[in-house]
Amino acid sequence: MGRLIRTLENRTALLFFLLAAALSAVTLGLCLLAQAHSAKQVQIQVCDRMLAAAGRLSQSTGASDEAIAAAFTKKGTDEAELGERVLSEHGFEAGTGRGFEYAYSKPVLPSVIAALAVLLCAAAGLCCFMHLFKQAKAVTGSAKKREKLLCELSDRELVLLADQVNGLIAERERTVKQMSDEKVRLAQYLQDFSHQIKTPAAGLTLNNEIYRTHPMSPEEMNSYLDRDRVCIERISKLCSESLKLARLQAGTVQYSIKKHSLSDIVQRACAPLYELAAKNGTELVEDIPQDAELDCDGLWLCEAVSNLAKNACEHTHGGKVTVSAKQTPLSTEITITDNGEGIADSDIPELFRRFYSKSNDTDPSAVGIGMSIAKHITEDMGGKMYIDSELGRGTRIRLEFLG
Repeated sequence: MGRLIRTLENRTALLFFLLAAALSAVTLGLCLLAQAHSAKQVQIQVCDRMLAAAGRLSQSTGASDEAIAAAFTKKGTDEAELGERVLSEHGFEAGTGRGFEYAYSKPVLPSVIAALAVLLCAAAGLCCFMHLFKQAKAVTGSAKKREKLLCELSDRELVLLADQVNGLIAERERTVKQMSDEKVRLAQYLQDFSHQIKTPAAGLTLNNEIYRTHPMSPEEMNSYLDRDRVCIERISKLCSESLKLARLQAGTVQYSIKKHSLSDIVQRACAPLYELAAKNGTELVEDIPQDAELDCDGLWLCEAVSNLAKNACEHTHGGKVTVSAKQTPLSTEITITDNGEGIADSDIPELFRRFYSKSNDTDPSAVGIGMSIAKHITEDMGGKMYIDSELGRGTRIRLEFLG
C-alpha cells in the first residue's frame, strides 16, 4: 500500500489512475444505456407480436374481444399444458425456447464485468508505473549520492538516462579533480612567481635605500640607475611572459590559422637575435626553402621559433646556430640546431618547467618560460616538439607538423 501511495504521488500515475476510473465508470454507464435501449426494443416487438396474435384469433375463431383480451392479460399458467398440446405439432414445447426469441431479462453482471476489466487494466498499468518509478528512483538516488548506478535496468530509456547520469557524475568527478589540480598548480605558480620576482624587487629596494642615505656622484648614480633598469626589465618581462604562458595554459588564445611562408616567419623570429648571437661570437644562419608554407598562426609560431632560437644563441659561444626547415608530402619540420653547451639527459624534462633556466646566472633577463611557451604553441597548432642533445656537442630541437 505504501508503494501504491508513493506511486500515486506522481502526477502521471495519478492522472492515469483517474483516467482509468473515469473510463470504468463510462464503460458501466454505456453498458447500462445499451441494455435499456435493447429492453425497450424487445418490449415493442413483444407487444407487436401479441397484438398480431390477438388480431389473428379475432379473425379465425370468432371469439369475443373480451375473451381474447383475457387470454393475453390473465395471470397464471393454468392453461399452459393445453396450449402446449395445441402447439406441439408445430414445434412449440415447454423448455425449447421457441417463441421466446424476444424474451428479455436485464443482466447487470456483464456491465459489472466490463467495468472490472477496465479497473484490472488500470491496476496492471499502475504496477508498470510502480516498477518504472522504482527504477527511476534508483537513477535519481545515484545522482543524489553522486555515485554511479550499478544495478541493471530493464527499460531502454531509463538505461539511457542512467548512462547520462553516470556520465555526468564521471564528468563532475573529473572536473572536481581538475579544479583541485588547478588549485595546486596555481599555488605552485604563485610560489614560483614570487620567488622569481623577489630578487629584482630586493635589488630595487636596496638601491632606493642607498639613494636616500648615501650621497653619490652623477656617474655613480647612473651606475645604480642601470642596475635598476635591469631589474625593472626583468620584472616587466617576467610579468608579460607569465601572462602569455597563463593564457596558453588556460586555452584562451584565439589562433588565426592560415597559410604562411616559413621563410617570412623565421626571418621575423631571428631578426632581433643577430645582435645577441654576435655578442657571443655565434653565427646565426637561416636555411628555409622559399616555397615552404605551413597552415598556422604566423605571429604565435614566430614567438615559438624566436624563443627556441634565443635559447640556442644564449648557450652557444663562438659556434653556429642554424634555423632550417624541411617539407615532405606528409609533414613540415622546423629545426633549430646549435653546437653549443648541450643539455644533460636528466635536465631535458626540466626545460619545460616554469621559471627553469640555465641562463639565470649569465643573463639576468632570462625568466625560464620561453621553452614552455614554445611547447604550448607548437602543440596547440597540432605539432610535436622533439629534443636531442649531448653535453659539449650541441642541441637539436625539431618542431614537426603533420599534413
